[in-house]
Amino acid sequence: MRFPRTIAGCAVASWMSLSTTSALAEVVLDQIQFFGRTTWRKDDKSAISDFNNIQVSIAAIPYEDVYSVEAEYAGVTTPLTFNDYNDRYYATIDTSAVPYGPHTLTFTAYDKLGRASTRQYTVHKYAPPSVWVASPRPNRTLTGDTRIAATCVGTPPYSCTQLKARVRSQVRDEVLVGVPSSVPGRMDVLHSLSSPLQSGEVLTIRLEATDDVGPIWYGPTLGGGLGFHDWALPRVYVERSPKLTAVQRAPGAILDFDATRVLFIDHALQIGVVDRMTQQVTWLGELRMHHDWMHKPGYGALTPSGVAMQAWYGYVFLWKDGALDRTPRQGRLDAVNGDTLLWTRADDDEAIVHTFSTGTETSLWLDPGSASPFQADITASGDAYYSTHEEPWIRGPGEIRLGNHPGYLQRPITDGTNVAGRWWNGSVSSSYLYTAGGAEVFLGDSRTGDAAGLLLHAGYAAYLKSDGAVNQVWLRTPSGDEHQLSDFATPSQFDQQELRIGHDGISDTGEVMFLNDKKRYIGRPGAAPEEISSDLGHGRWFDGDWYVTLGDTLFKVASAEAPAFLAALPGDAALVNACLQGDRAAMSASPDLTNERHRTFASGKTRGKPEG
Repeated sequence: MRFPRTIAGCAVASWMSLSTTSALAEVVLDQIQFFGRTTWRKDDKSAISDFNNIQVSIAAIPYEDVYSVEAEYAGVTTPLTFNDYNDRYYATIDTSAVPYGPHTLTFTAYDKLGRASTRQYTVHKYAPPSVWVASPRPNRTLTGDTRIAATCVGTPPYSCTQLKARVRSQVRDEVLVGVPSSVPGRMDVLHSLSSPLQSGEVLTIRLEATDDVGPIWYGPTLGGGLGFHDWALPRVYVERSPKLTAVQRAPGAILDFDATRVLFIDHALQIGVVDRMTQQVTWLGELRMHHDWMHKPGYGALTPSGVAMQAWYGYVFLWKDGALDRTPRQGRLDAVNGDTLLWTRADDDEAIVHTFSTGTETSLWLDPGSASPFQADITASGDAYYSTHEEPWIRGPGEIRLGNHPGYLQRPITDGTNVAGRWWNGSVSSSYLYTAGGAEVFLGDSRTGDAAGLLLHAGYAAYLKSDGAVNQVWLRTPSGDEHQLSDFATPSQFDQQELRIGHDGISDTGEVMFLNDKKRYIGRPGAAPEEISSDLGHGRWFDGDWYVTLGDTLFKVASAEAPAFLAALPGDAALVNACLQGDRAAMSASPDLTNERHRTFASGKTRGKPEG
């Protein structure tokens, strides 16, 4: 780079040139602007930068007299580039090797005589404080009262100066104020809530933290970031029913379970499987969020040999024997049963059946350009029954067609013996059962348009039927007897979950689990409904017993005398250790499924193995 002082040594050709140069005005530096991740603090005329560079612009006037402008920050000098569009100088200063803390940013402008003008500013190389809720953990299900514990630790040399925890639910809105810790730079919240926790509460805990120089920070959000909105915060659930016994926990929200495994997704959107015998946690992958408004973590299901997972950004991921199937599948996971799953492409114009054991995929339905939603159910043997809005009947294996009624056909349900469907005409849904013997049975009309109003299991059929004012729960037995199970003044509905719609709410003997007025019930023919718990979570009949999954806890429905909480669940300490200590290690060892998505986009393929 040429420096202005070299001009002073040049020979002067004439008296006129001397007169011209002596008229040069002293350069003035003014109107500094910061861009990107560097912000100006008006209160003390300084700036903070929380990234590895400083993007800056400054004016040097009169610009026609300026020879060069440079910036020096933490011992590193960076030349600025002149922009003749707006007559300003710009630079991006690399600060990746600069330690955190305040440093002086010095601008120097040289005129054509070599004279220098300087301006200095304080710019903080800054990182936000670390804030976290130590207790209760994200996705925790509380069965009793608890204290709220949270911490803020500043990034040295900065210290936390204020910490608040705002706890909100349907029935409370409290602010708990932190106090300085004995550890320098740290503040802690450790408070009990003002009133006992109630079953059915869904808590969010939003921390507000400040340090010596930074703004107010809010969080932590789902995915581990910082953000203001309550809907982006992890949830904590409360269930104090004496009829639920906690039998298993996981280091995250439970998505599915079987006799030996629990599938979960944690607050950092890591997917894992817990071995129910050994409590060993196997981490499968991570669904990262790039924005806190993308707060839906997805859903998934266990299969005999692996896991199927629907990501919030529109991709289906499969694991077989612990290994990720890297075939890109952009679309929607619609149904899973045993060794078989069914998924649709992103525009819903093709449905594909995937067999886990063989890895084969078969196109079940193809209608390019179709705007109709596709919905299906699968039997344990892999037979698919499906519907669209373009046809009035249920399609099944071997070109089977069941029903032909006016209205939109919603998701069909099958238990491998019978098939049921609902046709919605805009005001009521008409339910029909198709028996193994080939009979069509009208079950009744309900006042709802959703597709979650039918249950089939072991030859039993449960369905919603209007009493003229609200929907009640009815049961049809394998022998054809019909029983009304509910008689409430408010509408009842079934306890449904993605990928398990129509299957979980009937026992082997015809008990039916349903929801009414924020409560969960079990209905039995000839008896009043038994209240079980709040309506939080998902109830399921499995292996001879009723269970409820809620947050990180698997409950077994028991008698009224059974305890709602076991102080030390099998493997609980190991799971807590996985939560508290394994988060970052597991994250670094797990495949980033968001990157899988990016690689799929880069390859431009929707089938086959991605390039690279």
